[in-house]
Amino acid sequence: MAGVRTKRLRWSMFWAVVSYVITVLGTQLTNYLTSFDVSPLQGALISTGVGLGVVIIGVVIDHTRETEPAPLAAAAGGSRVGQQGYLTYPVQPGYPVQPGYVQPGYPGRPVKSTGRTSLAAALVIILLVCGAGGLGVTYAAQWIASQAAQRFDDITGKSKANPGVERLAAPATSTRGALTITVTSVQVNERATVIALTAVNNGGETLTLTRGFCQLTVPGKPSLETDKFNGTWGQGDVPSRGGQHTGTIIFDGRLGPDTKKVTLAFTTIFGAGLAGPRDIAVDIALN
Repeated sequence: MAGVRTKRLRWSMFWAVVSYVITVLGTQLTNYLTSFDVSPLQGALISTGVGLGVVIIGVVIDHTRETEPAPLAAAAGGSRVGQQGYLTYPVQPGYPVQPGYVQPGYPGRPVKSTGRTSLAAALVIILLVCGAGGLGVTYAAQWIASQAAQRFDDITGKSKANPGVERLAAPATSTRGALTITVTSVQVNERATVIALTAVNNGGETLTLTRGFCQLTVPGKPSLETDKFNGTWGQGDVPSRGGQHTGTIIFDGRLGPDTKKVTLAFTTIFGAGLAGPRDIAVDIALN
């Protein structure tokens, strides 16, 4: 029995190490993928997808552990399962011990089978519960955290959306196909750069310019990334046939006094179709 227990302990330690390694790899993969320029929804999808992968692998590992051969019972006179699923009673001295033998005078009783969930059914349940539920919880947690941080900044007077010093030398405009973008303000406060802009769409399809694919290029310096939760730009949907969308986009970081020119760019435009603009950039002159 000691040898059996030692073997099972070694298997448990092995599977524990495998589970730990998979969890660490999943965490590192999530951190790596979410370090790119992604929207909050895309970040939630990445976190949920990697988390689902880790959970599914864990379920498969547990299923593999359950299918390991169990040690045979060595206790003499113990109850055994006989033929046709009937449980035999302890054999009294003097009676022959044969497989499936039921001692006279003790009627056999059926062994009740325990309900088991198949591996495929378990995976489907995980996808439904953890997939949909995990995505909603992750996105909601991101939104709540960002709103709490914003409210704290508002109270302390350090909000990124506070009015700052106007740096725009003159309104800047760029046209790409049916899309025209005009920058009407560039304000720099203590924590961020706030750009006000208007997009006009003369095409036949609604265009979507998301903050997740927007950046502010500063010559000779790292590009500024957008604050994906704050600002009034929203999802950036621009209606078709002369429709327009106006709002502010907040970029983390300040423009120094030596910076006299920046470029606002939407690197990917959604809904453009085959003939619509794929991207657009606006060169902005600063005071």
